[in-house]
Amino acid sequence: MGCDCLADPDGYDATDGAPPLSKSEDRSCTDCLCAILFLVFLVGMGVVAGFAIAAGSVQRVVYGYDSYGNICGMKNEKYPGVELSGMDMTDMPYVFFMNILDPDDSIEICVKKCPTGNITNLEDIKAFAEESGSKLCSYNTPIEDYPTSKQDELGPCPERDSLHDSTPVFNRCIPDNVKELGKSFLETALEILNSNQYITKIVADLYMARWAILGMCGLAFVFALAMVFLIRFVASFIVWIIYAVAIGSSGAVTVLLWYTYVQRKKDMEGFGEMVPDSIKEDVRAFLIYSIIATVFFVVLLLVILVMRKRVAFAVELLNQAGKGLIAMPLLLIQPVWTFIALLLFFAYWCVVMLFLSVTGKPIQYNNTINGEMHVEYQEGELISYFWWYHVIGLIWIAEFILACQQFVIGACVADWYFTRDKKSFSSPILRNIGYLIRYHFGSVAFGSFIITLVKIPRAILMYMQSKMKGSESELVRFMLKCLSCCLWCLEKFLKFLNANAYTVIAIEGKHFCFSAKRAFMILVSNALRVAAINCVGDFVLFLGKLGVAGLTALSGILILEAIDDLNYFAVPLLAAAIFAFLIACAFFSIYEMTIDSLLICFCEDTRVNDGSPAKPYFMESGLMRFVNEFVSNSSKAIDDEGAAAASAAAPAPVTAKEGVDVRYAAPEEVEPALQSEKLYPDLKDEDK
Repeated sequence: MGCDCLADPDGYDATDGAPPLSKSEDRSCTDCLCAILFLVFLVGMGVVAGFAIAAGSVQRVVYGYDSYGNICGMKNEKYPGVELSGMDMTDMPYVFFMNILDPDDSIEICVKKCPTGNITNLEDIKAFAEESGSKLCSYNTPIEDYPTSKQDELGPCPERDSLHDSTPVFNRCIPDNVKELGKSFLETALEILNSNQYITKIVADLYMARWAILGMCGLAFVFALAMVFLIRFVASFIVWIIYAVAIGSSGAVTVLLWYTYVQRKKDMEGFGEMVPDSIKEDVRAFLIYSIIATVFFVVLLLVILVMRKRVAFAVELLNQAGKGLIAMPLLLIQPVWTFIALLLFFAYWCVVMLFLSVTGKPIQYNNTINGEMHVEYQEGELISYFWWYHVIGLIWIAEFILACQQFVIGACVADWYFTRDKKSFSSPILRNIGYLIRYHFGSVAFGSFIITLVKIPRAILMYMQSKMKGSESELVRFMLKCLSCCLWCLEKFLKFLNANAYTVIAIEGKHFCFSAKRAFMILVSNALRVAAINCVGDFVLFLGKLGVAGLTALSGILILEAIDDLNYFAVPLLAAAIFAFLIACAFFSIYEMTIDSLLICFCEDTRVNDGSPAKPYFMESGLMRFVNEFVSNSSKAIDDEGAAAASAAAPAPVTAKEGVDVRYAAPEEVEPALQSEKLYPDLKDEDK
């Protein structure tokens, strides 16, 4: 097992040899190779950023440049072979297009002043150049030759569309008539909106109630915070109400269908032998409906009977999650810090991408029309690699930041769960951030890299799908959609597994592979419980979100009554309710992560401890009644893997007393009970 990635690095695979579940002071770094590789990757991101800043000419984007490689408003270097390059453009800060309607194919020059006044022909261009000193024709065309020059997008003089009154926009001369086109488009759109009086009134209502909506968002923040702390008290009541409604409505529908069937059958018997076919079909249909409803009712009862303990366990986890968040209220603002970190990283990424976009070597090409040598900037092969490297960095580092949040939440929940004196418990957020950086940096980098490996091919497939929208090959498009769907499902599963693996890492301090394996075994061996927790938990939390939105709407009714000029009272109220629901989603996402982490902590607690004085449970009394079920399920699934190896090294067997319960046994009875064949009936005689 020494070379097995999935093996416990300390050799603990059996219950009797497992380490204690407390924050160990002798933790060591996990997944050091991944940490080193990630740090090397970050250094590579820095190299890409340094190269982009050093080689990229942001001045070309900010100030613009002409077709000969000259940056407007600056002194320029000479490009060999390009006659008009290397010019001093200090007093010519604006880019002028020979054809503003086709800027890609148009010749660009730097000018001292954008066209103003009534310029309609070549004589006017000459007069404008003599008066203002701004030459609108090619650099090598004398002013006295303007009247006889050609007007074309390739020069030497501009076309008439570029001669209208112009205004510098980002140092580019943009004719006012072009701006009018955009302005007219906007005005047309506004006219369309204004033509619909309902839309106009809705927009006016939202504007008038903007401060009231903002105030209601603040109330939603308070309601969401209160709901997080109160939902644990109403979870059990909600579940029983759901039970009653589901069983009652299903039973009532079943009884009503059978009653209707009996009545229709009696009516059919009244026709004697001349029964219409429609009546027969109607009676047969009600018989089928009644049978289906009966089967559904029976199945529902069986499912509720089978799942009742699991649902009760899910409700208890909701209760424990509420207690944990009361003890760690600052955990609720973790998404804020994560959002800020993502925002700062994305800003950095965009800046570097901007610099990368303006890197490239100047390439000379011959204009076939007038024979002039022009300059364009082309990216080399190295820069294209840097682009890909930078895009991969966006995905990996963003996933790493999200994984850090998951680890910190899981570690804080584990800290709270495995603290015996919870009254003196203090917030462990900073301590667990220190654990993350000092010990488990590589594990989090490894987990986020796995998600990156799935996201990249999925992004490529989505790009291929967008490119093939007009393709005639339906089979290829169908296959791409199927592959994208499979990768999406795999990504969701891996994210869920990773979040639980981070909790195991926080508890045991082991490397990522082993922790992911253990988390997977816990989830698989408790699949029904996980399903119950997700179904019940998600539904209860959804009701909590609706409750926040509803309370905000009720408060909004009182607030909006003070605004007399509203056309549609419900519009700002609905907008505030939507914002309130989104705020509640941000809060309850932490609640969901807390519940998932508590499940892992509970399973690990039952795996390692037995409730004896020597190995007491860390769980609170509310979870004690679910212990027996878990000991015979999740613990056995995990521990059977190493039972043979552990029993081989075990001391001589001691016969346990009949009926010993290890949770309440005396210390001297615990070890014999653990070694008894009642707990390990599958061991061979020579291994006992």
